[in-house]
Amino acid sequence: MKGTVLGIAGIGLIGGSLALRAHAAGATVIGYDLDPQALHAATAAGALDETARDIAELVERCAIVAIALPVEATIDVLANTPALARAEMVFDVASVKLPVVAAAAGLPHFVASHPLAGRELGGFGAADGALFEGRTWAIVPALDPAVQTRLEALVTALGARPLIVTAADHDRLVAISSHLPQLLSVALGAELAATGDADGRVYDLCGPGMQSMLRLAHSDAALWGGIAQANATALAGALEALASALQATAAGLQAGNIDSLLAAFEGAHRAVDALERSSGVARSLPYAVPKR
Repeated sequence: MKGTVLGIAGIGLIGGSLALRAHAAGATVIGYDLDPQALHAATAAGALDETARDIAELVERCAIVAIALPVEATIDVLANTPALARAEMVFDVASVKLPVVAAAAGLPHFVASHPLAGRELGGFGAADGALFEGRTWAIVPALDPAVQTRLEALVTALGARPLIVTAADHDRLVAISSHLPQLLSVALGAELAATGDADGRVYDLCGPGMQSMLRLAHSDAALWGGIAQANATALAGALEALASALQATAAGLQAGNIDSLLAAFEGAHRAVDALERSSGVARSLPYAVPKR
């Protein structure tokens, strides 16, 4: 990435991690953020070479501009910043793609993308230059194939694995793979809190399984509210499908029948095995499929 001048709008978890990795790889990185403390922290950490006063200045000074803002802000910036049309390449990192692609319709050198990497914590303080290492980075086919190829090369240089996927397929699939786990963690945490309000001993009876399942529940509510709203149709469908499966399991248990539960275990084990093959990460404990 030596010789690349990269502008990043939004120096939070993703934008900050991008800045750290790109700078370490030899790029000149210029950052913009509404929060001056984020810019100060990133500059002090060596992630930024310089800062910009606004996105228009970022475009003037950078050949490549990354929009690393929450999804609503990303849509607003893409739709209402004419200066972006002058950049050699503009890409985003939002976790919903259909509304982003629509907002960027007037930008000839735009590529919609989404790194499948993150944490439950936000802000530059949570940024990590190794965040994208070995992770999938979804890229939506662009109007300009040359610009798309350029982003694929940049993503590879950041240590991630490019995956070309349409915006519609992306939003449908991440509703299951990313957005649903977040909402389930929040729902589980809310149920635990309701029980804890009535009997605080429940917290003493929680093991590491509950703690790991509630990790995502620490995430920023406003950020995820925007994501859920932007992908509402696909996410609502995923929630309804899961609710139906849970209701079937509950009805079976009430009737003394665990067939639905055992079938769910079998499906879950197939998913774990497939995920291991995809990511190369092995499960921590062995398990056996229950016998019917």
